[in-house]
Amino acid sequence: MGGPGPFVERMVILLTYHGLTLFFRWVGRVRVVGKEHIPSGGGVLFLANHISALDVFFLPRFIYEVCPQDRLRLIAKEELLEIPLIGWWLRKLRAFPIKRGKANLGAIRTIENFIRNDKVIIYPEGTRSLDGKLGPGNRMVGKFIRAARPTVIPVGIKGTNGIVPVGKKLPRRGAKIELIFGPPLDIRDELAIDNIKESSVRIVEKAMAAISSLLDDSTEALAPAKAAVKV
Repeated sequence: MGGPGPFVERMVILLTYHGLTLFFRWVGRVRVVGKEHIPSGGGVLFLANHISALDVFFLPRFIYEVCPQDRLRLIAKEELLEIPLIGWWLRKLRAFPIKRGKANLGAIRTIENFIRNDKVIIYPEGTRSLDGKLGPGNRMVGKFIRAARPTVIPVGIKGTNGIVPVGKKLPRRGAKIELIFGPPLDIRDELAIDNIKESSVRIVEKAMAAISSLLDDSTEALAPAKAAVKV
């Protein structure tokens, strides 16, 4: 699982996948909609809202369910990867650190290459929402998209903030979780804008609007019943 890479990485990915399967079955019901929108191969960027620390494990698990042999990378804030054990674990899950507001040119180019060649997850808000509301997207995400030209898949995550609520340390059972993959974004008009800043802003605004729509719409309206999967 996880495509080409060091043995330890692939084993951590495999063990995490199966461990999360058991964990989410214990925690509550998970409903996944829109798996048919996940393309195989590289050059795919997933943009999702971020409401729980568990999102960095939750979303990859369901992408791997569809594309187990594709290489998937996570873009995570640098502080998260500095936490003992958690940081090591995330690095083995192919997380790449970025310092918010201070990304250097080398890091930017590395992320752009990841987006061109692999599957990549970015949380465009840049931080976790404490109240569950969707915040504005970071313009840098639009620049990544403009430079790398990936297939962009918006993703809506609901309910993961109910597993370990703010202020609590232990998970609770009974959470109702939804993961909604939207269709690829059509950003041809935004890419055609010559001004890089304006183009990047328009791209990320369109992505955030798509995520917001996924969070607002009912799952039944988003996909046929066969596309909804319970875990």
